[in-house]
Amino acid sequence: MAQFRALCEEYVDKLSISVHTLQHIGQMLESSSGSDQEKKTCLDVALRRALLKKVVQEHSAVEEYLEYIELAFSAAQAGYCSSSIPYFVLADVFDCSTLDRCQEIFSYVEKKSSSFSSEVPGNRNVILRLCNDLIRRCSKSINTLFCGRIQIVLAKIFPISERSGLNLQSQFNLDNITEYSNVAMATEGEDGGEAMDSSDSQEVSFVFYRTLWSMQDYFRNPNQISGDPQWKKMEDTVNEICRIFDNYKHEGSGGQAAGEEAYFAKFLTSERLLTLQISDANFRRHILVQILSLFQYLTGDIKFKPNKMVLSEPRKYWIRDTTNTIYSILSETPPEGAKFVQHIKNVLKHEEKWSKWKNEGCPALSKPPDKTVTMKQKNTKRVVKAMDLSSDKYDMGNATLTNLWNICPDNLAACQNSDRNFTPETFKFFEDAIEQLEPESGVEKEYYLTNETAFVWKSLRLLARQSVPYFQHIQNTKNLTLTDNLQNIISLIGKEYKKENGMDTS
Repeated sequence: MAQFRALCEEYVDKLSISVHTLQHIGQMLESSSGSDQEKKTCLDVALRRALLKKVVQEHSAVEEYLEYIELAFSAAQAGYCSSSIPYFVLADVFDCSTLDRCQEIFSYVEKKSSSFSSEVPGNRNVILRLCNDLIRRCSKSINTLFCGRIQIVLAKIFPISERSGLNLQSQFNLDNITEYSNVAMATEGEDGGEAMDSSDSQEVSFVFYRTLWSMQDYFRNPNQISGDPQWKKMEDTVNEICRIFDNYKHEGSGGQAAGEEAYFAKFLTSERLLTLQISDANFRRHILVQILSLFQYLTGDIKFKPNKMVLSEPRKYWIRDTTNTIYSILSETPPEGAKFVQHIKNVLKHEEKWSKWKNEGCPALSKPPDKTVTMKQKNTKRVVKAMDLSSDKYDMGNATLTNLWNICPDNLAACQNSDRNFTPETFKFFEDAIEQLEPESGVEKEYYLTNETAFVWKSLRLLARQSVPYFQHIQNTKNLTLTDNLQNIISLIGKEYKKENGMDTS
């Protein structure tokens, strides 16, 4: 045990000071005593302890953390440490970092998410715990973008049928409580008995303020609507919201312009803001779509919905009538109200399929191959069509191949056609290289074409095909390098060309 601790401390000191590459780790393991398993176990412990030592003793930059994480993954791939250690190192880095720094380091997880999906379940569970811990640390209203990045990574790593990410029993988040004021604020000239003032100011009263925000409690827990009193109260609330939204037309001012995006994790519930909120298209859509989602739950076939939630025919008729009213209000709300309604209908239609999938126990979406079809394909013999020898046209069994084969009556003559000769002339190919080798060109040797591997390969192919004597000369000259030999041949080709064409070769 003492030897194990001493070896761990030795590894920790070296990892903290001098070991920064995979080669250093290999040298460190070779220079230490002990069996391979002992060294591997010691390195598992040392990688995590060295990281904590770095965090405590110094404030390392994000790049240093990423290099250390990459070193741990490289060590695992080389077999120097356990395959799960890099994931624990990654989790330790996030545990020891601030939330702002975690957002920078998380880019590494996003980059590696495709490889994480193929890892063993134990390693993926470490990533799952890491991401869940980060989500718990994030603010639901401030770090919404970071939470979305985390959810996207989880969706990439885990399949959609992963049990840990499914709400199998259709439980509601009862802690999502919307707080609003129950006491009217002192406002000059306000009449609390009317839902909306008919004057030019069109201020919304405190009664409608409470009516509107009380609806959030039904969204939080729809199962409380089972009794007659609760249903009557919910029905009156929805009718009042639809009446106010229908009477208080949105003319397109004060909302988001077409093409702009707006996201609100939670709307503000101040009484002073309600008049402005009703004028906002996003707010109106937010509330009305929530009501449509509630109606879909009440009328849908949900496996874990209480038996007492069965709706009577009058209630179903009211939901259908109110749904049409909501769609009418949404279609009249600019911008692009009709298009927005069509999108919402498509979303709700897809939600019905997801509810059915959950009622069936969330089976795997990838279906196994049909064995009966596979066996039929194996047992089916290919029917060979007999060739018609009396015809000049060859049937190759495929329309494209048949057309290609019958372009020319004589295929051998077509292959020997001069148009199909793509081999360049010897001098034309070496013309640039000949010019470079001339002293008056002033080209330095390091820029010669003969230094390029591809050019040398093409030159040898061309010489072997069109100038066999030159190629044999290269083979017989063993005291020169291939590049020098090729340069001599190119110079000789240039001199012969000039001699044949009556040029000055002096």
